[in-house]
Amino acid sequence: MVADAHGLPTRPAATSAPAEIIETWLPAAFAAATRKPEGRSPRVRLSLSGSDGGEWDLQVDDGELAVARRVRTLHVRDDDPDVWIRQSVADFLAVLLPHEDLFEFLPASANVVELLSPESQEMELLDKLDGRIKFELEGRRRRRWAVDAAFGRAGMLAGRPRTTVIIDSGTYEKLAARTMNPVQALLAGRLRVEGDKTFAMQVLMLVATRMGG
Repeated sequence: MVADAHGLPTRPAATSAPAEIIETWLPAAFAAATRKPEGRSPRVRLSLSGSDGGEWDLQVDDGELAVARRVRTLHVRDDDPDVWIRQSVADFLAVLLPHEDLFEFLPASANVVELLSPESQEMELLDKLDGRIKFELEGRRRRRWAVDAAFGRAGMLAGRPRTTVIIDSGTYEKLAARTMNPVQALLAGRLRVEGDKTFAMQVLMLVATRMGG
């Protein structure tokens, strides 16, 4: 387990199940953070498919992370989240736990608490998003990683992503090394976009801000 200078874990144990990470490890990481994020974050719905999957709502409010596991119903429509992320269990785990066929998504120095607590500039970008997008990243030995994210009313109602961004392995390596940010990659033609290119640019601007580039 990777720990910070104070001995606090910055990554969950390699054997952790998704529910343990989301319901126990993440709240503990927020509780132990020395710098507490202020204000309230967007409410994020995380839907994980596959073995050990499930659905959770997460929201940060003045440094505390509230996590609620959801039980889907067929006849009752609950209030929509601000952001809805859909992903396989394997791809979710690959974000926090290194995978031999994927580049490192989060370096050991990355602060998960800060990553889940957007700044005011990022909130402004987020408020303008309205749609559903899928990112597909190429790894090694034909390993592909994907995430499906919905924003705004149009995104919540969309039955599938209307925009797909495909990132090849060479560009992925530059993004992982922080030598190129997503907007630069798009403008340089290093990303393949299927669907709404304007919406893709808006989302990539937010991603670039999150990555600090």
